[in-house]
Amino acid sequence: MSPLIRNALAGLVLLTQTTQGMAMSKTDVNEAEAPEFQFTEHCAGRYQLELPADMKLIDSGYNDELIMTSVYPPEERVHDTAYRGEQRVEEWKDRVEIERQKEIVETGYVHESLGGNLKTLVYYADRRKIPGMREDPTEWHKYETFFLKDFPEVEQAIAIQGQGVHGNISRDEPDYKAIFRERLARMQERAGDVEYHPWPHKKAGVCLDREFVVVNTVTPEREGYAMEFYNGKRSRFVLMGGTFHNASALKEELGRNSGLMAFLASSKMTVAGRKGRLFISDGKYSETEREFRWVATDTKVDSFRHAHLEIEGAIEMKDYPEMAPMSGTDVIVGLLKGVKERPYGMLDVKR
Repeated sequence: MSPLIRNALAGLVLLTQTTQGMAMSKTDVNEAEAPEFQFTEHCAGRYQLELPADMKLIDSGYNDELIMTSVYPPEERVHDTAYRGEQRVEEWKDRVEIERQKEIVETGYVHESLGGNLKTLVYYADRRKIPGMREDPTEWHKYETFFLKDFPEVEQAIAIQGQGVHGNISRDEPDYKAIFRERLARMQERAGDVEYHPWPHKKAGVCLDREFVVVNTVTPEREGYAMEFYNGKRSRFVLMGGTFHNASALKEELGRNSGLMAFLASSKMTVAGRKGRLFISDGKYSETEREFRWVATDTKVDSFRHAHLEIEGAIEMKDYPEMAPMSGTDVIVGLLKGVKERPYGMLDVKR
């Protein structure tokens, strides 16, 4: 555990003990007698944080104007995610084929590139006639694009999908194939920026987890990401970040949180150098559970350094008896104080 987290939580222990009327001062407490908390450091988006060791990443997602990707636990079998072992490429190909088979229109592969570390599969879906629904001879061309970034030296790979909008091309375009090839090249270049770098590291960009990073040499036009951690009981921690391109969308988001302020008490709190408001409420089913949400209030339009940032979750103190006599509120504040801008995480940011 870092000195920052340990000192923050130890300080909260002292504060709690004092307010409970215990005959104890700072000088009375031997550091060796302070509660020992087991924490794990995580890389999340453009930030780093420390959470109780039993909190594991259960869902991580990223998207920008060209690609989207996600990471789930190794035992996750439902979603397209990271692949491990000798059969990782074949497993990914099988997953893409499953997606193609789900289409209710005629489809066919039009691009296959399985050499090198970036694998690419593209299929074309003819949606001019959807059985039992409609028929429209002017329906746009539609390509679905899938990538696999392979890291054979560690027998791991991560699936990446091209943004669907780049597969939509008007049927009036006579050079639609050339248009898509140009779009595909840009998506491939961006997919190649997803790299394998075990944490800790000093790579610019967005961490998906403790292994995969979207490494930015140039900032994308936009980005959004979210990471959820869960201890398998009643405690969780979610970090969400993303850019806003227009003032109206940002105003709507801030308005939603303003509505929250009208109903719940909140306090000002700076997290990772960002100004914000912290809301804490009682849990729905337990007297010892506290739900929380911290919302940045200094978000700026079209900014990565001041992109919108929210952190929410819940702490059930019954999950952590070793943290007594602290309250759930104490622990929440301590965890938020441990969220920091990741070294080099903003290196690519110009705005």
